[in-house]
Amino acid sequence: MKLQRYIAIILLAVLAFACETPMLIDPDDVDKGIYVTFVVGNTNINSDDIAGTPITGTFDTPSENVASHDVYVKRIYDDGASESDYVLVESITTFPYDFSVDGNELAALFGVPVEETFANFYQFNCEATGTNGEVADYDNLHNDLIGSAEQLQGFRFRGAVVCPSDPDVIVGTYTSVTNSTFPDFADPVVGLVHTITITTTDEEGFYAISDFTFGTYDHFYAAVGWCPYGDWPGTIQDVCGNFFLTNTFDPWGETGFGDFTFNADGTITVVGGTNYGEIWTAVLTKQ
Repeated sequence: MKLQRYIAIILLAVLAFACETPMLIDPDDVDKGIYVTFVVGNTNINSDDIAGTPITGTFDTPSENVASHDVYVKRIYDDGASESDYVLVESITTFPYDFSVDGNELAALFGVPVEETFANFYQFNCEATGTNGEVADYDNLHNDLIGSAEQLQGFRFRGAVVCPSDPDVIVGTYTSVTNSTFPDFADPVVGLVHTITITTTDEEGFYAISDFTFGTYDHFYAAVGWCPYGDWPGTIQDVCGNFFLTNTFDPWGETGFGDFTFNADGTITVVGGTNYGEIWTAVLTKQ
């Protein structure tokens, strides 16, 4: 349960401050894991400029112990209902490495016309082989490396072919009314009211939401002291009119998700939660 994680963090902090004499360890004496970072450049291929807006970023290794890094990709289409097998994009053997692949190249990899890739997602999955022959991939990464964007994990990331996004569709201040259940609490919450703001960001097609939990973390976790009171911001992406949460994490590093449905009466319904098991349905009405 999340309480156990909270207690563990507190105990580690206490132990760290309790040590009067620091442990003098030579970093060169510590075994270094196989790890590759990825600093994202661009993840949105613009449907109006397929060749000029490639998916880009820089792969690098904190330690010089990676012999190769194989980059695979699969295509997700039909509004997420269909997906291809993974295919190899390239094998990287020098670091740092500036990665770039455009929409024409990706369409050719899967043997489809580029027009069929509009609103498609591309999920990249990578496998690093160390100089010692050991292999590292996304599935054997520690949760702290996955859940913290600052760790720059370079083993799994997504791109998409997107259409121009209209901020007027979603930007604004909303009153949310939420029903939610949390796995660590017996009673659900019904009709929880909260104020939400959605704003533009510096990147077209991405929007900031002030609290992706719609006040539920305050209601459940903060009320019993498991986390601070306050909003937990998230990121919304628009892929050709499909709005959803992306690159959003809670205080424990759990991944947040949510799909936005625009209703005929002008409200927005968000069905979401986290991969820990919290679930909620929020109805947003613009103020």
